[in-house]
Amino acid sequence: MKVQQPPDPWQRTTTEHGFAADEVISALQKCTRRGMTQNVLLLAWEMFITSPEMEEMMWSRLCVIAVEDIGFGNVDAPVLVETLYQQHLRYPRPAGDRFLFAAHAIRLLTGSKKDRTSDDMVNWAKRSIELGENLPEIPDVALDMHTRRGQEMGRDYLFFMTEASKVIPEIEDKDQSYKDWILKALADGKLT
Repeated sequence: MKVQQPPDPWQRTTTEHGFAADEVISALQKCTRRGMTQNVLLLAWEMFITSPEMEEMMWSRLCVIAVEDIGFGNVDAPVLVETLYQQHLRYPRPAGDRFLFAAHAIRLLTGSKKDRTSDDMVNWAKRSIELGENLPEIPDVALDMHTRRGQEMGRDYLFFMTEASKVIPEIEDKDQSYKDWILKALADGKLT
């Protein structure tokens, strides 16, 4: 199976200084991956001055990069980039202060450790299903009071509280008092 990309409208567009827009977009991401802060700033500025649409594409890519390329290298990056995006909206184009937020996002992303595992996981799921190598499974524990089959099996609130609601890994020293109260109420027949 050949992996292909859909047609890209940016392939028919050029930037303020005559660069192919699709190449600028690609370079923004590839240079961010490699920590090339200065070139990323120049690429982003080129996008910013080209058009409002190109500026929006810049922000779209920065938001994706925060997850796709930074990942667990800096788990706060998606929230910070989205916050910077929202802050930049307060300043009209082409005010200089507006670009400060993009520059800050770029510094954050290029300087962060990188981890592409989330993107690798997405591609594995998509491709392994497309190739017929994997399909999801419904584990027995999923059949609880929230599903038709679970109800038919008689799985009630007690099953949910003791089996279906288990979390792994669980934090240490969690407050167990509320769950204990519910389990006692179930044992005493106050809840079913």
